[in-house]
Amino acid sequence: MKRELSFTAAWLMMALPVVVHAQGSAATPQVLPAIRYPSNISAGGVDPAGATLTNPHKGDAQRARAGEGLFSTMNCDGCHGGGGTGWVGPSLADGRWRYGGADDAIFYSIFYGRPKGMPAYGGVLGTEGIWMIVTYLQALPVPDVVPTQSWESADGSAAAETPAMVAAAAPAQATTVEGMFVQYGCTACHAVDKKVVGPAFHDVAAKYRNQGGVDSALVTKVGNGGVGVWGEIPMPPNAAVPPPDLMKMIEWILALK
Repeated sequence: MKRELSFTAAWLMMALPVVVHAQGSAATPQVLPAIRYPSNISAGGVDPAGATLTNPHKGDAQRARAGEGLFSTMNCDGCHGGGGTGWVGPSLADGRWRYGGADDAIFYSIFYGRPKGMPAYGGVLGTEGIWMIVTYLQALPVPDVVPTQSWESADGSAAAETPAMVAAAAPAQATTVEGMFVQYGCTACHAVDKKVVGPAFHDVAAKYRNQGGVDSALVTKVGNGGVGVWGEIPMPPNAAVPPPDLMKMIEWILALK
């Protein structure tokens, strides 16, 4: 009986809301935001309790303009394209969201980041800055041609790209190494002489210069992506970049003085 009670108590502790213990004060329940995506299935048909975040500036044109400035300043357009219409990262203007398009879902995507390349900007922008960007994204008009593939079609199967979508998504071929950095979206996270989201190219050159065989190793590393060498923000995989182009860019970086 004691063993059963211990198991039940442990299960209840996991099921209860998170409790924050402030030093010198009684425990205070923390209300967790309730974010639910269309594909979520709640156990027993019971949705988790919690408050739902709503955009306090929805429809505010002035806040949207401020959000547009932040979108550019934080190099969001380097991955998501001008006007959020899609580039290396998905379109943010077509109304199709992998992690949900509700106020709280967009907020969490920016605040905490998402797997496979979306950095967490909560520590840099704070709550207010992120709501400005959410307001800007919600005010974007849907483009006539959508250059990214929908995550799901109406029947739940993968949606096929149309020829117009493929043509619109195809970037112009770069003719210089510097142009490759722009073409493949590297400049969204890197600059030559200063840290942006990722390290400065000068710092990369200083770390790896004069190491034998490092060129090929870095081609693999950049292609596969990774985390931990330059901090906790992950570098997304770059499998779509041809290895010969990767080699040219890496050799260019390592030649920096």
